Formats: sequence, C-alpha cells, structure tokens
Amino acid sequence: MQNLSIYDFIKVKIASMEYAPGKNFSEMDLAKELGTPRSKVREAFNLLAQDKLVQIIPQRCTTICKLDLANILDSIFIVRSVLIAVVKDVHAQHIEKELTVTQLRESLLILEGGDIFSDADFFKADHHFYLTVSGLNGFPRLNKIIFKEKLNIDRTLRLSIGRRGDYIAIAKLYGKVLDGLLAGAPDKSIKAICEISDTLEKYANMAVKCHPSLFK
Repeated sequence: MQNLSIYDFIKVKIASMEYAPGKNFSEMDLAKELGTPRSKVREAFNLLAQDKLVQIIPQRCTTICKLDLANILDSIFIVRSVLIAVVKDVHAQHIEKELTVTQLRESLLILEGGDIFSDADFFKADHHFYLTVSGLNGFPRLNKIIFKEKLNIDRTLRLSIGRRGDYIAIAKLYGKVLDGLLAGAPDKSIKAICEISDTLEKYANMAVKCHPSLFK
C-alpha cells in the first residue's frame, strides 16, 4: 500500500474495478490481507459508505455498491458544467503562462501517436487533464468536486472501453479543449467539452447493456 491510507487504497481498487460492484468483504479478512488493525478497515468502510461506494451490512459483510446509471449521467453533467465554467472564467493571457497546459498538450500528442498504449497510460493522462483544467482558475475545491464525480464515470469507462482507438478518440477531444484554451478560443474548448460529455454518456449506456449485473 506504500503511503496510501486504507481508505484511499480501497477507493483506488474500486475506481480501477479490481474491487467490482457487488463484491463482498469481511472486515477481519481484509484486515489480515492488508496487515492492518480491523478498526482501521472499519473506519475506512465507514468513510466509503459516506461516499456511497460501499454498503455496510451489520454483522455480515460490506459490499461494493453497484453502479447507478442515473447518478453517472448526473456526474457527467456536473463535470461538464464545472469545466465550461472554468473555461469561460480563464483569460488567454493567463493560459499562456501556464506551462502545465503546454506540457499536457505535448504528452497527449505523444499518447495519440504512440505504438505502445495501455489503460494506465490513458487514465494517467486523463487524470492530468482534469487536474490541470480544473485548477486553471485557482480554486482547488473544484478538483475535489470533479474527482469525486469522476470516480464512477471512470468505472463505466473501464467496463465499456476495450480498444486503443476508443481511448485515443477521447484523448484527442482533451487535446481540442487545450488547443482552444491556448488559442484564446473558449468556444472551441466548450464545444470539445460537450463532445466529451456526449462520448461519456454513450459509454455509460454501453456499460449498462454489456454488464447489467453490475448496475442497480
């Protein structure tokens, strides 16, 4: 686990779908597996229950909550709204001074043209994209809002995307958002953000059809 808390460790496993919806856990068994006191696992489960990621069944087990399509579509709308608000609020002169935007654009171009590609490569770039854009107007709380909503969005992406081309298509839309910002053309960025939102909705609906047992 390195330096991750028990809460963060389990949350990462949920986000990556290693701990799939419907999976049951015993506090005692997980504590033994992680080599940590049972009280720490119970504390982590309580926090995850507040996040609506697990359901605690007293005296029995803790279950990873199943996905909810309506909630995921709401999350996609929230993320889109936050990104559009940031883009409208940021001035082109400020963007030119943001080295992280240029570096991110370059890394996306490498990702798009690379011969070797993995899920991890995409989600690393995906994380940097949302972290960078949501941080442009200097309000760090926006990061927390976005990444809270993105967790279940990412879970559905992992369920419905299996081809390199699917990931590349999304990465190219991220690139269009950045190109609009760097060119001082927020309308182009907003158009790309809306296309991203439409794409995520498509994959969310696809995930329900392909994996109905993982949804409510």
